[in-house]
Amino acid sequence: MSCWIRLGIAPTQDQDAIRLAYRTLLPQHHPETDPQGFQALRAAYEAALRQARTPPQAEPPPPGAGPDPMEQLLEDFQALLDDPSRRFSSPAWQAFIARLEPIPLELLEPLGWELLGHLLDSGPLSHACARLLARRLGWAGQLLQLQFDSAQRADQFLQRIEQDDPFDLDLMAAWSPAAQLETLWYARTLEHLYQNRPLHEFAAFAAIHTCLPLPHDEAYLQRLLVQFSQAGIGSPCLHELCVERLRQAPEDADWRYLLACQSSALGLDEQALPHWLQLWQQHRHPRAAAWLLDWCARHEPQRLPLLIQAFDLQDGYRQWPADLADDSQAYGSPAQRPETLARWSRAARSGLDGLAAAFVQWRLDDDELPLLAWLLGDAGDHLLTRLYRHAWVLQRGDSDLLRQVLDEQDRGSALDVLIVDSFKAQAEQQLHWLQQAPVLLALQDFLASPSPQTEPHPALVAPGEARDLCLLWLRRLRPYTAQALQRLDQAFALHKQDTPLHGLHLLQQLAERGRPLPAPEPGAALWQWHRQTLLLLALLEQPQRCLELLPGELLDSLPVASAHPLHDLQHLLLRLRRQQGDHAGLLAWLDRADPVQQLVARRLFQVQQALDATCLLSNDRLFGCYQDNFAAFDNDPLGLLLLCAVLYHDPLLNAEQHGVVLQEIAAFTSAGAWFETFRDGLIRGRPLHPPRAVLRSAGIAAEPCYAALDTLAGLIRHGSAGVPRSAVLKRLQQAKDDSANPLGLRLAMSALLSWCERLLLAKATAKPAAPWAFWRLGSRLGRAGFALCSISSLLLASGLAISLVAGAENIGLACAILLLELVALLGMSLRRLHDAGHGVGMLLLYLGLTLVLPLTPLALFFVSGDPLPNRYGMPPGSAAQGALPGGLQAVLRGLNGWRPPA
Repeated sequence: MSCWIRLGIAPTQDQDAIRLAYRTLLPQHHPETDPQGFQALRAAYEAALRQARTPPQAEPPPPGAGPDPMEQLLEDFQALLDDPSRRFSSPAWQAFIARLEPIPLELLEPLGWELLGHLLDSGPLSHACARLLARRLGWAGQLLQLQFDSAQRADQFLQRIEQDDPFDLDLMAAWSPAAQLETLWYARTLEHLYQNRPLHEFAAFAAIHTCLPLPHDEAYLQRLLVQFSQAGIGSPCLHELCVERLRQAPEDADWRYLLACQSSALGLDEQALPHWLQLWQQHRHPRAAAWLLDWCARHEPQRLPLLIQAFDLQDGYRQWPADLADDSQAYGSPAQRPETLARWSRAARSGLDGLAAAFVQWRLDDDELPLLAWLLGDAGDHLLTRLYRHAWVLQRGDSDLLRQVLDEQDRGSALDVLIVDSFKAQAEQQLHWLQQAPVLLALQDFLASPSPQTEPHPALVAPGEARDLCLLWLRRLRPYTAQALQRLDQAFALHKQDTPLHGLHLLQQLAERGRPLPAPEPGAALWQWHRQTLLLLALLEQPQRCLELLPGELLDSLPVASAHPLHDLQHLLLRLRRQQGDHAGLLAWLDRADPVQQLVARRLFQVQQALDATCLLSNDRLFGCYQDNFAAFDNDPLGLLLLCAVLYHDPLLNAEQHGVVLQEIAAFTSAGAWFETFRDGLIRGRPLHPPRAVLRSAGIAAEPCYAALDTLAGLIRHGSAGVPRSAVLKRLQQAKDDSANPLGLRLAMSALLSWCERLLLAKATAKPAAPWAFWRLGSRLGRAGFALCSISSLLLASGLAISLVAGAENIGLACAILLLELVALLGMSLRRLHDAGHGVGMLLLYLGLTLVLPLTPLALFFVSGDPLPNRYGMPPGSAAQGALPGGLQAVLRGLNGWRPPA
């Protein structure tokens, strides 16, 4: 190694520069830590100083001698680098390397470092050519001979030339130096960005407008095509290349993929679509699935969930071990791929609506009812709805419906054909699993066994894969016998499972009550059976939400046989909709003797449902509502206390129910001094009025609360005679319908009104008495009848008076008749007061006032009668209408002028 290379400077006569280089390198070679390095550095320093002090004198060359071979090689190498036709030519470099062979090793080594210095300063090179020279001179193994900075620079150069050239640089031999350098820099920059940077940076650089020649290198153009396609960069030239290559090789999947990418990048979606479809159908290409999903979201959003489901293909599994407890029993069972879960999540945020949104929501949170509102409402063969039905069948359908998927004909667009074909493949996989999986076969044998002592295999009910597979099998809708449902409930505790397994528990309850589901008929009627069963389960599980979501025409269009458990409930719902336009207040109309309606009523025992019912619920049903919705009264303890008091004293409830509400009343506490007396009064049946300030702080109006307490006291003390007048009942009904009142108080008003209604209906069984039957003192007399009878009596009395004046032969008879007329008039007056809800006390008051005000009895002609049945019977003239048409609540609401909220 020359002294100048050791010092890291070029040959010079400047001794100061030599000393500066020596001082700079000296700390790196301390005599104690690196004696050899120090000696070499010192020797190089002294040699450099000698050469600087005594510059060599040129000796005349001997006669016939040529130039120095080393110098000539360096000049030739520089000429090689400067010649654009040879700079990137591998043969030219190989010819130069061949000239190094005869050079002795002691001369070749310093020459090699000189050549390396030329390469480092020469700019862009052919890496292939530079590698030839580097390997010939062995630079990689001699880097330790250089100073650190020089070695680092040389090592970086050697690593750089290990990278392949972007194309065959020999093809640029005839180009100008500027074109060579620009093209090589551009190609290497593209390659660097593609290999080391994000694709968007590569795409941004490639999008910069430039004009450069590219060599006719097939390998390079294909690699550039792949890179552009991966980055989503479209090029008409590359697109034409793909079209031509695919025409030459129609079965080549790589060229089809590149053509699809280029067509998509150029915005030619209609041309790209068939290629992506073929790539998925023939090769299951993952990029095809991503592109098709994106295209579907933009052009066919209602089919996006169908396409996501179509891409959720599982690997086929055909053999299972005989051991039911083996974990591999789960292989081949229906499941979702991880990317499918991510696709559902993205689809939920994409702004889908209608049927597509309902399906995605179902796949994410298992809320099936909104989807059923779409699937059950369309009984026709609309293609989109039919495809969604098949997608639902893949998750919830049994073997018969899966066979219908296999029989589906390819129709519609190419996208629909892909969806149907994928559904068929999934249906075939699931059919094989349903029919061949050992765990499912063992479960079916257990359910079909005729022996009542049959026990399930221990692996089926023990926690583990086998039990999970059984629960997965039970999610599919199919008919069961009553015995099978009972065995399932005993083995898997269906009442503790979530939906849709909870639906099996409801079916088991119906079967126990003698209302099993009929067996489905094959063919087209099979889906009708599923529609009926799904509607039945929806009404049993979420009746209120079901009636809100399902289309109204579904009940009209769905044929239900009389033997089906849904039949009576369907007719009730249709009758309600015809009568009032909706299904509000359904709870009050349900027949508790019907098992189906009884189960629906359990789900409707909500406080708001009880308050919105068009008829008053009986207090035993209000007791169930109170028990099931105890948390609804957290903000109304006083209202709840009043409700418990009404239920406690109502004789309709049994002793056990009385005990429950009595314990609840006893559990109430309050810091006020008034509370103990108030609570004890409620228990003894002599309720007191709480302070108005207490009611005001609880958000309760004082007057309705006091009216309710007085009514309760009257009912407890007097029974049917304690039913208040219609004015009080109207006030109670108004308080019940006022949404500003707390729920507990409103439900207590409903309980009081229900008690009163029961007592009034019991009084209404007696027929109204004739107007002239004055001796029927326990009956009622209307204004018209009273007026007619009074005028008749007065005319008769007037005639008798004239007869008394004319003659005295019949005076005794006349007096007797007059006395009878007076008694009749008093009886009719009492009956007239009964019609207004008053008794004997009011009659005595009228008689006393008559002595002072003789015209007082005329008031009986104008006092309005009670429009409701009271303790004296039905209103006069109401025999044709019946007692309380529509119920007490309907009559009171009519009197109050109440209108349902919009």
